[in-house]
Amino acid sequence: MRHGQRRRGHRRARIGYAAVAAALVCALTFPAAGCGSSDGPSPQPSETPGTSAAAPSPTTDAGKDSGDDEHAGGDMLFNGPDHWDGAVDTSCPADKDVRIIIVRGTLEPVGNNSLHELARMIDEAIGGRAAIDELDYPASWRNGSGARGVNMLVKTLNTQARTCPGVKTVLLGYSQGAMVVGDALSDPQARFNKDDGQRLSEHALADIAAVELFGDPRFDGSADYGAGSYDRATDGILGARGKDDLRAVQGRIVSYCNADDFACQLGGHGDAHGLYRSNGSFDEGAQYAAARIRTALGE
Repeated sequence: MRHGQRRRGHRRARIGYAAVAAALVCALTFPAAGCGSSDGPSPQPSETPGTSAAAPSPTTDAGKDSGDDEHAGGDMLFNGPDHWDGAVDTSCPADKDVRIIIVRGTLEPVGNNSLHELARMIDEAIGGRAAIDELDYPASWRNGSGARGVNMLVKTLNTQARTCPGVKTVLLGYSQGAMVVGDALSDPQARFNKDDGQRLSEHALADIAAVELFGDPRFDGSADYGAGSYDRATDGILGARGKDDLRAVQGRIVSYCNADDFACQLGGHGDAHGLYRSNGSFDEGAQYAAARIRTALGE
């Protein structure tokens, strides 16, 4: 049930750049991660973990009128088109029943980000039967980073479904990575950015045992797969997904959102965006994934 007027992710809601800038300097990263792009000058991080520096947000035009675009974060630099069509890993995990794929947040390092902790918790809960992989997409402020991730993830999942029959998949996405996962699971026309337009095969969708999103910028506060302390009347900074966008994984998806998380709660602040591993969400997520893995494996 919706409570009052919903706060959609629109600039016309009078959320100006002054409010968004304070949160977006460390946007879509855990507070402990550095803020900046490997592709150019970096916004300066706050000296105190979990706080935001008073610097311009990484947008294409931080001075433009707040009524010009549809979404409050719509011009964040990682948005934009991408048409990558490169090669993906075709190997299958040896002696493993499950592949956990991590899709990290903006500027989080490959191989050493917080979702690895959750992946290890899930693997432990199912008796060490999971291979832990990571989608090596840019995860940067670079234009097209999000769309590149969608292209790579769709191709990876479709390839795995063909070459690794019987292996189930768990998808973990944080922040920009949560947007990538959600968009990859959606029909091409429902995605936020223009990409190659490829969709997941029925086989690939069937192989997905569980999906867990954290701090999704396209969070739908009224969706029945949400979890956390969020306000159901408030959506993500990029606007809510369509009601049917993720129906293909209904019953296998959970999207965690903290109250006041600026990414999934329009008008929130940076601190709440980095609390998922310390507030019990990872514990719940590990149990959720383990239960659905066992169901998918017929146990």
